[in-house]
Amino acid sequence: MKRYIFFLLVIAFCSSIYAQEYRWKAELNYFFDNTEYEKSPFIDSETMNGIWLNPMGSIVWDNKHSINAGVNLLKIPGMNKAIDKVDVTAYYEYKSPKILFRAGSFPRSEVLGNYNNFFFKDSINNFVPLMQGVFWQIGNDKIFFNAWFDRTGYATPTKHEHFFVGLSGKVSKGLFFADFQSYMFHFSNTKPATPGEGVSENLQLQATAGLEYKKEDGFKGLFAIGTLMGYERDRRFKSELYKPIGFVARGDGEMWGIGTKNTLYVGDARMRLAKTFGGNLYWGTQFLQAKSYLESEWYIRLIESDFVKARFNCNLHLTQGNVLFQQMLTVSASIDNFSPKNGKGIVFPWMRIFE
Repeated sequence: MKRYIFFLLVIAFCSSIYAQEYRWKAELNYFFDNTEYEKSPFIDSETMNGIWLNPMGSIVWDNKHSINAGVNLLKIPGMNKAIDKVDVTAYYEYKSPKILFRAGSFPRSEVLGNYNNFFFKDSINNFVPLMQGVFWQIGNDKIFFNAWFDRTGYATPTKHEHFFVGLSGKVSKGLFFADFQSYMFHFSNTKPATPGEGVSENLQLQATAGLEYKKEDGFKGLFAIGTLMGYERDRRFKSELYKPIGFVARGDGEMWGIGTKNTLYVGDARMRLAKTFGGNLYWGTQFLQAKSYLESEWYIRLIESDFVKARFNCNLHLTQGNVLFQQMLTVSASIDNFSPKNGKGIVFPWMRIFE
């Protein structure tokens, strides 16, 4: 008992020395994602809908170090359970003007926002928002490089081991920029090993260069071209090795909260091992199984403030001579005790027609 009390006193003493600030945050994220893909042989139509409630607390010291912990609760409307999924946010962070380091379980969107749906499809972002591993980045918004590891599956007698290792970066000067995003996904066996099973990999690298223009409260635009390269292998068979490569073009634009994001791929068919592994090996959009694919996102920012962000998307997917539709509504509301807030939102010119 005395040892236990002494241990608590040591923790309290260390906290009084190093803990300079206690922070809290409560966030609610709502998503509605309806897809109409009847004409596609690669993916079925579905409606994804969910509500994430994420309360979190932090201890910060030296204005650079912090320990962050919280719970992530998912409620799927229409299901009988009160809570359909429970995840835990728990990570250490070191943050300075030029370095960001995280270790633990933390939101993927906060660190891998430069990766598109060629790497992580919408269902992954909706239902698996946390990455569990390590992220390290040096630089700033204009010039940066990062490396990361995400352990997505632990080997058991019934479950396979799998994980990501990724690199990405960007260099920009004036209007010109070049960037790349990449990862290697390793899909292994169970433990103990299941006879007949083996090891597979899926590697992707997208590299582009182009022009980017940003004006505060004005027009934002981007145009870039490049390549998307891959390496797909099932180690059990020498013939199951593919190295797809293709052309990529990106074109984005936004004005007054109304915008579009367009990504084109033309080249070799990808996900050649999809019939064997499906989503176990491939986390990107299934439309890459076609030799050409264009995703055209059209969106409008309905609310843009310190506390609430709401956005509606109408996305077009052009593949195999078909035009497929997707409608999305996302709402994010958060409140905390550390971010400076003036309580005012952005009023876009188109909003004045409702006044």
